[in-house]
Amino acid sequence: MALWAAAELGFALPEPVKRKVRAILTDQTRWKSFRAQDLGMLLIGVVAQTRAGENEWAVFADPLFRFLSHRFRSESGLFFDTPFGFRRRFASFATQIYLAMGCYEYGDFVRDGYAIHLADKCVRKLIALQGPQGEWPWFFDATTGRVLDFYEIYSVHQFGMGPALLELAERHNVRGAREALANGFKWGLGQNQLGRSMLVPKLGLTVRSHVRAREYTSRIPRMCRALKNAYLGRETGLIDNLDVRLRLECRSYELGWILWSFGQRVDMRELTHDQAFSDISVERDTI
Repeated sequence: MALWAAAELGFALPEPVKRKVRAILTDQTRWKSFRAQDLGMLLIGVVAQTRAGENEWAVFADPLFRFLSHRFRSESGLFFDTPFGFRRRFASFATQIYLAMGCYEYGDFVRDGYAIHLADKCVRKLIALQGPQGEWPWFFDATTGRVLDFYEIYSVHQFGMGPALLELAERHNVRGAREALANGFKWGLGQNQLGRSMLVPKLGLTVRSHVRAREYTSRIPRMCRALKNAYLGRETGLIDNLDVRLRLECRSYELGWILWSFGQRVDMRELTHDQAFSDISVERDTI
């Protein structure tokens, strides 16, 4: 993230940060412990720095992408979460976002059609697995390409992370990308199974997620369910509305993702100029 942010803002990276990141990138034995988020963000950051003229980072781009395509690519179209081990096949929605965005950024920069192909394939699979009201599932079996659990359904995926990836997919003419983006966003505006907006206009915050009522304080049941579904070959869907509740939290990165996804968009007024955001402006002007 430091690499990307510095490149975008035109800041020079402090030397201690450079040394630490360079040490990670130079010692490829450490890459075995990477999760998808680590690898995706490093690839995005290295590409961003190189684009900004900091050519010392260019040498790492190809090895990072080769590692991604060799150890994280699945035949299902989804990406694995880790390069090795038992945890590998159990991949989250975030897994797909970071690695597909990394493939797009790298592919666009070096004009690598295979990288674009991997990203496109992932996006098409995600669109095929999107819920009936635009919900992005949380947990997948990357080996088979099945949804293991829809919950929790996070607002940040609907407002921020999904749109960030789908905007790149739109540029590459992936069929259905724009519609999937809009449907996912509208879920957060209230077109969801609870019929509740995930915005809190008076506070300028979002509601974090839809969560199974019985799992509000523990992840253990959903972990056990995911394992059972994976090894029994089961696919899952949405549950009864009465068994779903809101998680009343908002974390700073959720708002940051919305800015990343929509801060410069002027072509989706049906989303960016929804009444919910007009209400926020009115309330602030009144204050």
